[in-house]
Amino acid sequence: MLFTRTIRRKLLLGAGLVSGMLVILSASGMWALLTNRAVVNELAFELNDAPQPTELLSAAAALVAPVDRWPVRNDAESRYQQMHVGTLLDEAQQRADDYRRKADQLPPTAVWLAQRPFTYKWIQDYAACRHRLDQLNQQMEQRETRVATLKKMRREVANLTDIAAQIPDPVEGLKGQLESARQVYKSALTTLGVASAVVVVLFLGWLRSGYLWIFVPIRKLHQGARRVAQGDFKYRVELNSHDEMAELADAFNKMTTRFQEITADLDRQVQERSKQLVRSERLAGVGFLAAGVAHEINNPLSAIAMASESLEGRFQEHLSAFEPAEGQVIQQYLGMIQNESFRCREITARLLDFARGRDAVRESTDVSRLVEEVVAMVQHLSKYRDKTLEFASAGPCYAEVHGPEIKQVILNLVANGLDAVDSGGTLKIFLQEQTDDIVLTFVDNGCGMTPEVIDNLFEPFFTSKAGSQGTGLGLSISHRIINQHGGTISPSSGGPGQGSTFVVRLPRRAKSQRAA
Repeated sequence: MLFTRTIRRKLLLGAGLVSGMLVILSASGMWALLTNRAVVNELAFELNDAPQPTELLSAAAALVAPVDRWPVRNDAESRYQQMHVGTLLDEAQQRADDYRRKADQLPPTAVWLAQRPFTYKWIQDYAACRHRLDQLNQQMEQRETRVATLKKMRREVANLTDIAAQIPDPVEGLKGQLESARQVYKSALTTLGVASAVVVVLFLGWLRSGYLWIFVPIRKLHQGARRVAQGDFKYRVELNSHDEMAELADAFNKMTTRFQEITADLDRQVQERSKQLVRSERLAGVGFLAAGVAHEINNPLSAIAMASESLEGRFQEHLSAFEPAEGQVIQQYLGMIQNESFRCREITARLLDFARGRDAVRESTDVSRLVEEVVAMVQHLSKYRDKTLEFASAGPCYAEVHGPEIKQVILNLVANGLDAVDSGGTLKIFLQEQTDDIVLTFVDNGCGMTPEVIDNLFEPFFTSKAGSQGTGLGLSISHRIINQHGGTISPSSGGPGQGSTFVVRLPRRAKSQRAA
């Protein structure tokens, strides 16, 4: 599971790489700034050790007060003042030496290279002036020349102070650059901090968007796939992202809907095939029973027919012994016995044909003519005279069928339609010719049918007619005939009292020829 290459793991890996890059960039920026800060601090520390002209100026200024208050008459105080001035001169010399030493250690910047010659000249002048002061200080031991020497010392102190004040600061430019570097460092640090905060916010927003736009849709699609795999075909994935994920969810929902439709159609086909199987078994039982009955009664009917023929022949020999009216009645009854016997034999022959299931010869037949013959025959029946039967022929319509069987189907549907309508009702027949099929439509405005009746309509011995008017075999046999021809018969109704419609679809060519 650790090395499973799921989309979530790949996206998390990408987010980790981006986070690593951001950390590396931020760390490198902070390291550069901290390095710059260290350099600036080091430079500032070095500048603090740089030579300071103010020290020379303070050393020169320290000589002003002792020289101005020099006691001229008092030899003891004069000697003390001489020692004090000598100490101050030594300190000034030491500061001048320190200044020169520190100046020699300064980095060779452009500012210092430009100022160094002038600085060294002023240092030399400062040292020379200090040397003269030292010589004058030694001459103060002579009392007679002390006043004149003191005046010279005062002029030299003033000159020394002027020289110290004019010595340039060798690090003045470096301090400006240092301050500028500190300002740049602060600006860069602020910019880096703001940029880092913005990048972090954007990255968090990207993670949030990635979670909402990728992780959540993928998780919903995964849950939907698992629900559908467990058999919950009503589950739908709802995404409002208006992107490829939403299109994928819509395609997934359409696939589930289509699968539901296919499943429902397969269930319907299974139920239809199951009904056809039950119907076929019942018809097979009827055929088996019909074969047994036909075989059992065929011989007695033949004997009755032969006996009636023999009696009719013998009766002709003794016809004169009977009265004319009575003889005519006897002849009529004997003829009726023969006719009905032969009619029963034809019925048993049909039952045997039905039981054996022999294939009838199919030939090109005008189905329109078959409908017209059935209409012409039914219109003359007395029980249908108060009902309207309409058929508008559009010309010949040929199909390779067995004419008598299709005529029987048409007759059954016409009879059922007329039986379903009340007095004054109408049954309309439409014949439509298509490329590969012909379509017969029977529409009545009769009593209609319930869904339960439609489901069991083609079951053997099922009838919705009151009393004993129907046997329940007409539509079942019609359904078998249409199936044998490779067609379909479809009933429909809006409900009780809203009429019924039967649609018969027959192929224009027989199955064997179409396959060839």
